[in-house]
Amino acid sequence: MIQLAHPLLLALLPGFALVLWLAQRRSLAAQTRTQRIVCTALRAFILLLLTLAIAGLRLLLPSRDAAVVFAVDSSASISPEARQQARAFVGQALRAQKGGDRAGVVGFAEGAGIWQQPQAKTSLASQWPPREDKGASDLAHALDFSAAILPASGSRRVVLLSDGNETRGDANTAARRLAEAGIEVWTAPLRNEARPEVLVERVEMPRRLKTGEVFDLTAKIRSNVATTAQVKLYQNQFLIETRDVELKAGVNDFRVPNLHADGTFVSYEVEVVAASDTSVENNRAVATASIRGQPRVLLVESDPAQARALAETLRAEKIVVDTRGAGGVPQAMEDLQQYDLFILSDVPSLRLSREQMELTRRWVQELGGGFIMLGGENSYGVGGYYRTPIEQILPVRMEHEDRQDTPSVALLVVLDRSGSMAAQVQGQTKMSLADQGAVFAMNALQPKDYFGVLAVDTRAHVVAPLAQLSARQTNEQKIMSVTAGGGGIYIYTSLAEAFQVMRDISARIKHIILFSDAADAEEKAAGEMADGTRSGGNSLDLASAMVSAKITTSVVGLGTEQDKDTVFLRQLAERGNGRFYLTSDATNLPQIFSTETMRVAQSSLVEEPFLAVPAAKSPLVAGLDWAQSPLLLGYNATKPKPTADLLLATERGEPLLATWRYGLGQTAAFTSDAKSRWAADWLSWPGYGKFWAQLVRGLMRHGDQGTFQIGTREEGDDLLLTIDAVTPEGAFRNRMPVQVHAVLPSGESLSESATQQAPGRYTAKLRLPAEGTTVLSIASPELPDGAYVFGHTRSYPREFLATETNDKLLRAVAEAGRGRFDPKPEDVFAAAGVSAKTVRDVSDYLLMAVLCLIPLDIWLRRRNWREG
Repeated sequence: MIQLAHPLLLALLPGFALVLWLAQRRSLAAQTRTQRIVCTALRAFILLLLTLAIAGLRLLLPSRDAAVVFAVDSSASISPEARQQARAFVGQALRAQKGGDRAGVVGFAEGAGIWQQPQAKTSLASQWPPREDKGASDLAHALDFSAAILPASGSRRVVLLSDGNETRGDANTAARRLAEAGIEVWTAPLRNEARPEVLVERVEMPRRLKTGEVFDLTAKIRSNVATTAQVKLYQNQFLIETRDVELKAGVNDFRVPNLHADGTFVSYEVEVVAASDTSVENNRAVATASIRGQPRVLLVESDPAQARALAETLRAEKIVVDTRGAGGVPQAMEDLQQYDLFILSDVPSLRLSREQMELTRRWVQELGGGFIMLGGENSYGVGGYYRTPIEQILPVRMEHEDRQDTPSVALLVVLDRSGSMAAQVQGQTKMSLADQGAVFAMNALQPKDYFGVLAVDTRAHVVAPLAQLSARQTNEQKIMSVTAGGGGIYIYTSLAEAFQVMRDISARIKHIILFSDAADAEEKAAGEMADGTRSGGNSLDLASAMVSAKITTSVVGLGTEQDKDTVFLRQLAERGNGRFYLTSDATNLPQIFSTETMRVAQSSLVEEPFLAVPAAKSPLVAGLDWAQSPLLLGYNATKPKPTADLLLATERGEPLLATWRYGLGQTAAFTSDAKSRWAADWLSWPGYGKFWAQLVRGLMRHGDQGTFQIGTREEGDDLLLTIDAVTPEGAFRNRMPVQVHAVLPSGESLSESATQQAPGRYTAKLRLPAEGTTVLSIASPELPDGAYVFGHTRSYPREFLATETNDKLLRAVAEAGRGRFDPKPEDVFAAAGVSAKTVRDVSDYLLMAVLCLIPLDIWLRRRNWREG
């Protein structure tokens, strides 16, 4: 069979023929008729050979050569003994490799990679590199990868060496795909040496519980030997029972009767410690359950003693309340899932990480949690929540309306642009984060205020001249363009320049925010040299002189308490009659700058008596005589977002209580507090308990109320959900949008729309990680109170679940791939039963023939045929 790599080039033949004919017609050479015919025919033959060579002539010829790729399983379930079996098999097979055969080796686990390139005369590598992705076995990917590196000709086959314990993919489908492409799939089972193995297969318990409900828990413990073991039971990570047991070979039931749990979300973990065992990765399994019953609230207050009044009031209303200090903000979804509502009271944003704030936002949006922020001197804008995930979920913005009685402010930000600011933090430079902080500070001011930015290394560079705010966008562009320079920040030079700029500004409040690396603050005294000599005054005295001129200085240090300049920077803030902030995380800089600006501007903290004024009718504020309510003594100034429900206002018309729905949950902003500072008179008001109980009950997560019935089934790495939607009377709910939200153990969120398959039945599929607890929420916009929240746990990768060789799967793969199961190594390079074809490119041979025929053509044309 003939093939052409470039068949379109055959179009050159007519052109060549025309040229040959014209050349022959106009030839001046004296040739006999016979000579002309022979020479013309030879030239035509040469041109034909040349055209076929250019077109890439290939011949498809019979071949008995074999091309083989060995795909070797290197996942965690393969023991060292089984790995030696694989090397012995491949080594023995390579000794039977013939001259024209080619062989390569691929190692695989979750992914695949080339260990030895396919080539002739292959020898076994001295060692094969280990794979890092041992937690899964993807046989299908290994087959496809091996097929991709096989040569295109000869008897092609992939030899799969594995224990057959597939944890992802579909090897049968992949084998059929290869067989259709003419590639055989052979399978060689790898057998682990018999070793004692004890594992916890699963923990069984009800997925949904009622508060105080008694239930039984059963753990399925599988062992391949009879052995003694100690079994431990943990509830929410606390050990509650230890039991010594005798395990028989096979599946053992470990049963714990008469358990009961409180809260809204509970996890149970069973751990087995056996006398005879090999792998520890599979010795634990977890199950989770959601609990319906008394509502549960988490109250986090910067001063836990101040939380007592609100907590006791809610407890009197049959609401379970857990109180924590500022360090008790949940860091994991399992912790937050214990509660139906989260109250954050007067906690500065710097006590929360960005991840904790984002966790709270996802819990409200995707899992239907309720959230209330209370006011205080460390809350809202002055608490540093401007442009954070917490502000995102609230029905108010931290910005505020311009008020005539607010003193004008002159704020100058001095930025350290030394070389250390070029370091990267979460994909951004420290300099870029400091620039963002300066922009946040600018946006926290009012149009009548003065604002400017200096960037300093060994000298001061004016980025934005100190002037009244009129061109915020232009300033923002200039500020964000500041990049790191070199050396360290010259403190005295910075303050001297700032003093010069601020001295003649006519503002009631004059303030400097100095940002510096706590390990690289140079020139603490004027003209200070590297050898310690100095001339003139020092920075501390200059800060004191500025205070005398009614210019205050706060310092933001980037570093730790151990850094060499931290003590100096703290002293500088004290002498400047300002505040000192120290952080080792540059991502906190925007929050610090906005916090300090709002404190200085005195515009978002209003401390004056006022009455709560009803602004709209709502069950949350109904049944209370607001005209008789006591005075509140202060609040945080905010602005309502466009779609918020403003329920209570101050006498100025600013928000006191605003609510809205955020995703599946509800949130509220109460801009005053609920403790003895601003709400001192409210604590003895008869309506205090009724108001807070109504608000908390109205905003908290209410549960599914029997709307959904959920079934789950794992299929590889996918979780298949069966959702039955019914009315309280048992009727099917059809053609209803049903959304599934999942928060993975990593914190990543997934969302899928369920599809209806039958009356009242919906299905959805989610890809799960190899291990950890995924929290799922099933809801519909047609059922605002119908969110069904539960957890699904994969205790460890499935790679550690199977301990025996799966001959059945390997046999099926070989059958689907038209190959052999458990072959002898010396048979691997045996020719296929039907002779295979190989493609041979003959272009080079054609060009060699052309080169040989050209001298013959010349000789024939120059020979005198008449003398012959």
